[in-house]
Amino acid sequence: KRSAVQMTGPVVNSRYKEDIAPGGNKALLTLANGSTIVLDSAHDGTLAQQGTTKIIKLDGGALAYRAAADSKGQTTEQAIGQTGYNTIATPRGGQYRIILPDGSKVWLNAASSLRFPAAFTGSERTVELTGEAYFEIAKNAEKPFHVKVPSGGTGGENMDVEVLGTSFNVMAYTNEEKIHTTLLEGKVRVKQGSLAENLLPGRQAIVDQSTHAMEVADGNIEQAVAWKDGLFRFRETDIRELMRQVERWYDVDVVYRTDRGDQDFTGVVSRSKNVSTLLQMLELTGTVHFKIEGKRIIVLP
Repeated sequence: KRSAVQMTGPVVNSRYKEDIAPGGNKALLTLANGSTIVLDSAHDGTLAQQGTTKIIKLDGGALAYRAAADSKGQTTEQAIGQTGYNTIATPRGGQYRIILPDGSKVWLNAASSLRFPAAFTGSERTVELTGEAYFEIAKNAEKPFHVKVPSGGTGGENMDVEVLGTSFNVMAYTNEEKIHTTLLEGKVRVKQGSLAENLLPGRQAIVDQSTHAMEVADGNIEQAVAWKDGLFRFRETDIRELMRQVERWYDVDVVYRTDRGDQDFTGVVSRSKNVSTLLQMLELTGTVHFKIEGKRIIVLP
């Protein structure tokens, strides 16, 4: 039988001799020619140009692809043959925002990557995601937007989220048991192999990464997009799932010296705080204890 506890706070003084700072705006951009740009240390302004697309680093951890008219008056959207793919990847402890060539906005969570063309020139707009991202898609009914997610396990086809214009979150880390697609507004169609489901706002498609089975249920929107809003938001979340989020955001490794896994936690903590704030809130439940050793967090009974 599982039991649930409420996390409380605030914690004033840390008892830890060591502490770990939160993540920040960090990412690596790989251009179509294979060259790379470390975005966290790059200067603001134009970083590169591909065809008629300018790649611009904005203030505050954001990257924009801007289509400029070429000598014939064509924009990047109209120019043919300039479909080199770029990849933006965040490390553990990193996040980044990107404005795609069509104006769609993507928030990329830690330990994630997005592969996309420098220009959407075909009849569809397609990107590939690993990890987690929140999307606000620019509407274009004549050119559907697709998010491809590599399948976990073996023998499964890639998951596909088809969009016309909408806001949604996809959580598809390879070390999680399930892929969650949560719709905030608009309409998406989630396909996994021969299975396909249309989502309505507030609903969530859940794909099992080992069996590739899919179900649709009510989604917790606040919890799904809390990371984008600078929060950890847990609702009856077990300790291992919770600590996987800690690993990704604080760039740490978690070691377990307890077999207890029947405890679920509920609470809200700012992602801008040092890890000690979160750990002490968990400890105040009286059910778990932690020790920090360098970049390791040890979970104790």
